[in-house]
Amino acid sequence: MFPIIAALSQVGNTFIDKIVLTRRQVSLRVFVPLLFLFLFLLCAILFPFFGTISPTIFTPYYLLIFFLMLLTAIVWNIFYYRGLQSEKVNEFELIIMFQPLFTIILATVFLRGEQSIHVVLASIVAAIALILSHIQKKHLEFSAGAINLILAVIFMSVELILIKVLLAVFSPVALYTIRTAILFIFFYFYYRPELFRVSNTNILLVLSSAALGVLQMVAKMYGFEKYGVVYTSLILIAAPLMIYFFSTLFLHEKIKPRILIAALVILICIVYATVLGG
Repeated sequence: MFPIIAALSQVGNTFIDKIVLTRRQVSLRVFVPLLFLFLFLLCAILFPFFGTISPTIFTPYYLLIFFLMLLTAIVWNIFYYRGLQSEKVNEFELIIMFQPLFTIILATVFLRGEQSIHVVLASIVAAIALILSHIQKKHLEFSAGAINLILAVIFMSVELILIKVLLAVFSPVALYTIRTAILFIFFYFYYRPELFRVSNTNILLVLSSAALGVLQMVAKMYGFEKYGVVYTSLILIAAPLMIYFFSTLFLHEKIKPRILIAALVILICIVYATVLGG
């Protein structure tokens, strides 16, 4: 159930973020700190009921993993929102669709009991599909937004593996509360936004995005904890497919045949890697 909740939340979260950043034209320097402020406040409400932390967190090993998680989270969020702002939703989801497969690859390498040659083969095919989808007029073309998203995918997947390790000493709500609090502080001083000038409508939209973001990430963490990285990643591939459908239906974005074919190939690769590699 948790992976399904995470997938559905991701669909709504992506569309609201895209509307706020493009149609409402809220700048990144305002949007990102405001989003993390709301993420933290919503998590803080849940913390007294679901937040638990083991004293083991204060060992050097877990402190190092925690620091690396924060570093990767900062990096991928910067690249992610730059890419989301500039790329069309269907182009954005094509690249983000690669993230579950990359997470499965890392899980195969670093998490015990998930090594499989099938994952390696699937990753090669999916990588080729992703590259071919961006070849135009015999030249390989990646926009600046696409490059940002590719970097976001890499760091996002690394963070998910680190999160899986940290769930041994944090409950999902506790981990996400502390993570969002620290990231809000960082992004507030990094962007130095004027939050009081945001309209009420935009504040409500960002708050809605934050609510779905909390639901998505906490459900994903509980999925990792209960079902494992591989199974949860398999279920999460439903989100990009739903986003493709809704971007065509509501945002009137045209899906290029090469993007659709690449998306289907990547989807097949994820299923193949998960079923035969798990």
